[in-house]
Amino acid sequence: MRIIASTSKAPTSLRDLIPAPYLGALSLFAGAALRRDMPIEEAADLLDAGVGPFGGAHFDTLAWILDVRALAIPTLTVVLPEPGRIAGIAGGPRGVMAALAGGQALTVGDGAIAQHLLTVAPARHAEARTLDIARLDVSPTPIPVAASDAASARERLYRALSHTHERLVEYDLIPEEPVRPEALPQGFVLVEPPRGMPDTHAHAARLAGRMVSLAEVAIAQATTSSDAGAQKALEELRILAREGREVLALTLSYASTPRTAL
Repeated sequence: MRIIASTSKAPTSLRDLIPAPYLGALSLFAGAALRRDMPIEEAADLLDAGVGPFGGAHFDTLAWILDVRALAIPTLTVVLPEPGRIAGIAGGPRGVMAALAGGQALTVGDGAIAQHLLTVAPARHAEARTLDIARLDVSPTPIPVAASDAASARERLYRALSHTHERLVEYDLIPEEPVRPEALPQGFVLVEPPRGMPDTHAHAARLAGRMVSLAEVAIAQATTSSDAGAQKALEELRILAREGREVLALTLSYASTPRTAL
């Protein structure tokens, strides 16, 4: 499991960290560099720090961010797919299959037109701290627009949380507490919000990441339960995880404004 700091110093508390999908962390720091909240070299160094290249031996983090910066209107769309919910994934069936296998994808676009797709290979073992990132160049195609904005997605997440709070407590899962590294879903890391990330976005992403992590643990427990109410619990928890994933995807994505001629 990897912890990504926003400075050269390691984070001092788990409480401030965002449980985020691997490619969401990449999007978050690349977005900070593209907004010029930090130098591109620093963003790449922070992602690569500690345990080697962020995306494995065949992925150059710095070169990739520079490629994205060269686009006229760079956009980074984080997708956390599940069967039947694959909007935003470029690359046709090949891209969809790779995204579902790794549980996440990052569609890179020039404005609303997709240019390439990043996916991750499933971890080789439970303690893996690096995931191999694969790039799939695609024919320019429109990126599907998100069905809702961040504000409405957050509202649905809060509503789902209010319905499942007692259920989480039943499983000894406390939403107000930070997620420990060993409780993260597969393919997730802990991320310290980079400079320039609005406090409201950081709070929403932190809460959403916690909810996804806790819901996944509770789903695993409910699946093995023979209790009569387990089926209802499963449905509630799956809704919570789904809403959390949508908020995470929206808050970790990046969209630039069109450049104007000087």
